[in-house]
Amino acid sequence: MFRILLVVFGLILPVAAQAQWSRAESTNFIAYSNGTPEDLKERVEALEKFGRVLQTMTGARRLKEVPVKIKVYFLPSQLEVADSLPYPAGGVLGYYNTTMRGPFTVMPRQDLKDSATGRTQFSAVTVLQHELTHHFMFQYFPAAYPAWYVEGFADYIGAIEITDDNIAKVGLFLPNRAETLRRLDWVPLKELMNPIPGKSKFPGIAFYSQGWITVHYLYSTDAGRTKLKDYLRRINAGQSFGDALAAFGDIDAFDREVRAYSKLNRIPAEGVHYPQLTAGPITVEKLSPAASALVNIEMRMSAGVLVSGAKTFANRVRNVTRPYLSNPDALRVLADAERMAGNRAESLAAADRLLTLDPASPWGNYFRSVNEIDALITAQSTDETAWDATRARLRAAMKALPNEPRFARAFYESYSRRGVLPPASAQNALAHALDLIPRENSLRLLVVKDYEARGMIQDAIDTLAPLAYGLEDESEKAKRQREKFRGQYREVDDEDDAETPREMLVRLLAKRDGKAAPAAGN
Repeated sequence: MFRILLVVFGLILPVAAQAQWSRAESTNFIAYSNGTPEDLKERVEALEKFGRVLQTMTGARRLKEVPVKIKVYFLPSQLEVADSLPYPAGGVLGYYNTTMRGPFTVMPRQDLKDSATGRTQFSAVTVLQHELTHHFMFQYFPAAYPAWYVEGFADYIGAIEITDDNIAKVGLFLPNRAETLRRLDWVPLKELMNPIPGKSKFPGIAFYSQGWITVHYLYSTDAGRTKLKDYLRRINAGQSFGDALAAFGDIDAFDREVRAYSKLNRIPAEGVHYPQLTAGPITVEKLSPAASALVNIEMRMSAGVLVSGAKTFANRVRNVTRPYLSNPDALRVLADAERMAGNRAESLAAADRLLTLDPASPWGNYFRSVNEIDALITAQSTDETAWDATRARLRAAMKALPNEPRFARAFYESYSRRGVLPPASAQNALAHALDLIPRENSLRLLVVKDYEARGMIQDAIDTLAPLAYGLEDESEKAKRQREKFRGQYREVDDEDDAETPREMLVRLLAKRDGKAAPAAGN
């Protein structure tokens, strides 16, 4: 599972969560906090304003309704944030991820400050805005942008500060990126901006540090903005990364200009006034005891549950939900936790309770169906009547909640898990799910594999490219370390991937061009 972590160093101890939670909902966010409702509303207002500034700067079309909103969990401090992860991380200020449960982020309400000076060392808001920029780009501009621009733009935009009188401070200095530029050797931009999968070798941090200063340089003048706009237009028109570099003219001269800019003692920032900037409608409520009891559980489900701890987690959920078994949300969470633990009978029992409360319950139909599918797969069943019946439940669930990606994926996998190429209806459902949560990487890879199975190689490449080009090449040592960690802290729903996204891209490009793919590690 890909998860974006901001890591700091220090001793992490578990801290008990407070029981009382508040919930805020706005155009783009559903946020939870165990602080005051007033504080929660202010934080959501700030997030919405940032999102609207970002939309204005990029010219993106604003949706009237967002089908899948980002869940934000605001916890008291870094200690609680680190404790929400399923494994020891050494110290985490905050993190963001998109899973089949949707996009979410867990952040502290406090910045990390230097104990001696009182100055902020790490800003949770800046980290969150960086990741929201990534989310925004995937949602509104799902092109295969190169990693230097993906990370550089997110750093440049993520540092925005919005004052109380709606002035957005853009282009603020990032000391950590400047320090990296001073410390590391400069990577020629013609290589950084046009990396060759499997061949280009340079530190991945260059995508961030040099990406940031390059974007900063381009945004510092009208001429630079025009060049960047032309560059992005070329990429969206289908030009290769190498051909699109023509937008910058002489690339070696451009390299020298950016490098000189990186050595300036001061770089320009600007304040842009948005007099009509508002957060839009925000509703805030204090949650009931039943709803409060579920917040921490659902946050941990999104964060990940280890295979080794799934049974214990299900026992905990069973205890928490026991007083609320007439509550549909409690039964939904219980059915989910039991299935994660492999407790099929218990998950089915919770699903049946849901269907008793509401015979048309979409979640009741979903959990009954996926447990039935597990049983049919285990039995290698060829009973088409049984398969049709369980798919009918999924169709009913999708009709009731058409924007729930888990339903669409389960419908698709009711075919693919049998080794059968899914029909067009299932393929369309899967594609819709990816449209809803484009940053869910396992879902993207599943769509890529579907296209490849149908011989749609260019479609597979186009779908994979935003993921593959957004990742740096991985050394064999780094790959071994990642696989060792994954084996030690394997999460429920983790899938064994025979190849990384970059390896898959190299293979698909070779397949498209009728060439043999290079051996792994070459």
